[in-house]
Amino acid sequence: MSVVQQGAAAQIREWTQALGPSRASSADRREALNQLSDDLLVNRAGIPPALAAAGVAFLATFLRHSSIEAALARELPSAEALDRFVPVGGRKSIRILPRGTVAQWIAGNVPLLAMFSWALASVTGNRSILRLSTRQDDFVTPLLARLAALSEAGAEMARETLVVSFEREDLEAHVAMSRAADVRVAWGGLEAVEAIRDLPARWETETIVLGPRVSLAVVDPREVTDRLLTRLAIDVIYFDQLACSSPQWLFVRGTRAEAEHFTERLAVEFDKQTRAIPRHVLDYGETYRIHLDRTRVLLDGGTLFRDEQTRWTVSVVDRPQDLVTCANRFLQVMPFDDFAQVHALIPENVQTAVTLLGPEDTETFTEGAARRGVCRFPRPGEGSHFETPWDGIPLVSRLTRWVLRTDAHARGEQ
Repeated sequence: MSVVQQGAAAQIREWTQALGPSRASSADRREALNQLSDDLLVNRAGIPPALAAAGVAFLATFLRHSSIEAALARELPSAEALDRFVPVGGRKSIRILPRGTVAQWIAGNVPLLAMFSWALASVTGNRSILRLSTRQDDFVTPLLARLAALSEAGAEMARETLVVSFEREDLEAHVAMSRAADVRVAWGGLEAVEAIRDLPARWETETIVLGPRVSLAVVDPREVTDRLLTRLAIDVIYFDQLACSSPQWLFVRGTRAEAEHFTERLAVEFDKQTRAIPRHVLDYGETYRIHLDRTRVLLDGGTLFRDEQTRWTVSVVDRPQDLVTCANRFLQVMPFDDFAQVHALIPENVQTAVTLLGPEDTETFTEGAARRGVCRFPRPGEGSHFETPWDGIPLVSRLTRWVLRTDAHARGEQ
């Protein structure tokens, strides 16, 4: 459970060979994660700053019984199949087993995300190797220590998790981690996930790539309440738009004037939530980029809503401006009157479209947008909630091995 920094390659090989079979049931594992959720919500003292700043409430919510069981139910015929054969009809039974060792490379922008995939790997009985960059604070080991103190199942799940930290250039450690894996999970930017994907691995190793994505939101102002407006603002600003699920563009149904009127309301919430939700301190380069992008918007005929500093910016433009960097709470708002206009602008690497439309419009928009690559259509306030499928990938299925059995006839049956 303690983080390994020196000799990571040798430690990975030794740990993989020494670990015995798993004993905790899936039900016990789910209960252990639920207890960890309670502990994180009640005992806030001692939570690592890197985790507290990244949104520990999102993790605690995901670890609840209801969330984990919903994730399992979306993909498995029965969660009981994680512990025994269960009938599935036609004299067939299914047993769902862990793949084995899940090696996970933690992203630098939102490291919290790897804890969601770790939870799914662990609840399905897998062992995990979690790799931290040497430039990242170790927020994982304190979490595992909390988990281990709560129950025997929690202690076993912590023992089944190895945390390593090594440089990006340590090829020996990367290769050892890749070759030890039955499943590789690569979180991060394009260069990082391509490098992980290209590492040598056994032919049967499953590789899950959770790479760079962008997100947007589509809103009909007639559907917006004050509460939903607040939730929309939080979806955009919570992770400073570093998360793939954070909207960078907002399409507002109506004319340019109607979009500006809506944006004026949204700007009030941006200011309010920016004061309420802490953010990292901007460096000189980030501050300069915000000033530059604000100028670009004005020169191109856009309308700006912003604070007096560089804490947040909402711009209204006729179409997305590619040169504008939508990060650090900088949102581009575009009016539209037909969904075809939005569909035509959906980028190839899209992930989420936060959607607030009427029922019929939701059906029309989401069908077309799904065909263009959108993976999720949450309501405002749910944009940053981790769920499976994620990036269009059914994670539970990819982390497990399915066994089909023809059941024996009862004595005397044909």
